[in-house]
Amino acid sequence: MASEEDLTVALAREIQAAVAETALEPGPRMAESRSEEDEREIHLPLRRAGDHVTPTVPEGVRLARAKTLLLRTLRFLWRNQASFNALLIEASRGVVAALDRHREATDALSRLEEDSRRRDSAQDARLAHLETLVATGETPGAGLSARSPELPASVYAVFEERFRGSISEVTEKQRFYLPFVRSLPGPVFDAGCGRGEFLRLLGEEGIAARGVESSEHAVRACRAAGLDVREADAIEALAAEPAASLGGVVAFQVVEHWTAAATFRFLASARRALAPGGILIVETVNTDSLSAMNAFYLDPTHVRPVPREALEFLCDTAGFREIQIEFRSPLPASEKLEERTANDARLNALLFGPQDYAVIARVPRE
Repeated sequence: MASEEDLTVALAREIQAAVAETALEPGPRMAESRSEEDEREIHLPLRRAGDHVTPTVPEGVRLARAKTLLLRTLRFLWRNQASFNALLIEASRGVVAALDRHREATDALSRLEEDSRRRDSAQDARLAHLETLVATGETPGAGLSARSPELPASVYAVFEERFRGSISEVTEKQRFYLPFVRSLPGPVFDAGCGRGEFLRLLGEEGIAARGVESSEHAVRACRAAGLDVREADAIEALAAEPAASLGGVVAFQVVEHWTAAATFRFLASARRALAPGGILIVETVNTDSLSAMNAFYLDPTHVRPVPREALEFLCDTAGFREIQIEFRSPLPASEKLEERTANDARLNALLFGPQDYAVIARVPRE
């Protein structure tokens, strides 16, 4: 049997070899990606070091049982060192994890900055285009009516009757806006007035108002009810109003029927036609609610949804101030999720949020 001295020498050599294995092997390195270099330079040595926190004798080596017995006998010699090694490796792994998180956050920030630069460039291009149109006297969206359905007028009239809600229901929803249109410096212009629900409310309040509607069926019904409504294109009619002659301009569920250029022309015309202190009210579908977006695509004449941030921006660009957002038409509790947690509330806001929103803005007083 081998002497104890021989076993000690052999064990020392094996320990030295195990420690040496934790170092990177020298030699030329092939071209690698950044992640592959990380694996070679940081992660792999840590895993290998972890395998050698304490000396071990591989199975199947010569005199394995005797060497294992000797290691157990002499373990007091490296006990503290093994604990230190383990703590050092654990700390190193924490540093590596923090570096990985920092690199991921940096990459994400870089992507966000690049996206922001692209959006800014696109926005600058759009504004430059609008400025060019104004300078040359062109009218983006000219000829686009407030309601220009591809369906036959009679069919679309039936569609609105079935899906928009009854006159009494719409009237009650629009009653919310009455406090905003009292004591205005001029009459109210109702663009795309439909069946005239808001004009009736204004008449009850003694507020002067007139409407424009592209549907001949709706115009006949409004006139039969004694309302001041004419059949025309709402954008063109508003553009023809004298400057500073109106006290209010309202458009309920109309802008989603227009292109963005037509909407901007409408807002710019409203800003010109409104007297100082006049008010603008524009109500449309709430794009933040998925259930509302489902209803949006129910109407085949809708052109595009208008996010509130976009409409607010266009109003600001057109010269309106004191801009506020009002969310309207909440769904009843029976059509929403039962809220037991904060996550339930967030999910309800996403799936079953208010169906409409309104931008309410004013012309600055001189």
